[in-house]
Amino acid sequence: MEMNYVIDTFFIIFAMTLIIFMVPGFAMLEAGLVRTKNVTSVLTVNVMIYALASMSFLLVGYEYAFGSWDSQDTVSKWAFFMFQMAFVGKVINIMSGGVSERSRILPLAIFTRASRLRIKGYSPYIPKVLARVFSHLLT
Repeated sequence: MEMNYVIDTFFIIFAMTLIIFMVPGFAMLEAGLVRTKNVTSVLTVNVMIYALASMSFLLVGYEYAFGSWDSQDTVSKWAFFMFQMAFVGKVINIMSGGVSERSRILPLAIFTRASRLRIKGYSPYIPKVLARVFSHLLT
């Protein structure tokens, strides 16, 4: 094993740990922003969303976004997966904070299932879509 591989893998695991520590922080922030009677519901939704997003990304999202499990040679594939999974769960947790006390659990679960990919999974298509949109607007 090369030293760069070990250092890069360690750095990704460290960064992933910092991102995952943001989950209880955002949960407590959301719990402080809602009425007392809804605190348990908000915390339950945060845990449920993170679990659903992580499982969906493991089962379907990673291969759809990155092609295959063997796409990373510079770092451990599991460290890279955990780093990406941390962002998937965090993005959806941040969104849930914006709709605290305004939506039910079922629509959030459906949104979580539908948005199991990060924007990186769509990045090859974004320039083409934007070019089409702007070409129609400018003509």
